[in-house]
Amino acid sequence: MDVNSYLVEWLAKEHLRELGSALARQQLAASVRPRSPLRVRLGLALIGLGQRLQGSRTRVAAPAAGASAAS
Repeated sequence: MDVNSYLVEWLAKEHLRELGSALARQQLAASVRPRSPLRVRLGLALIGLGQRLQGSRTRVAAPAAGASAAS
């Protein structure tokens, strides 16, 4: 079986060219994808902050409630 090195090289270059154009399309699509509005990002940040504050308050309050019930 005789392998044509020119043909193999051409096929490899063609495949790399196709991969490059697919990557360019993906990058273009990612750059124009809409970001969430500021009010949504701000709302999610405030919810996350509230959950962290509640979580820390719950951890601090739990031992004090257990100590007064034992007394």
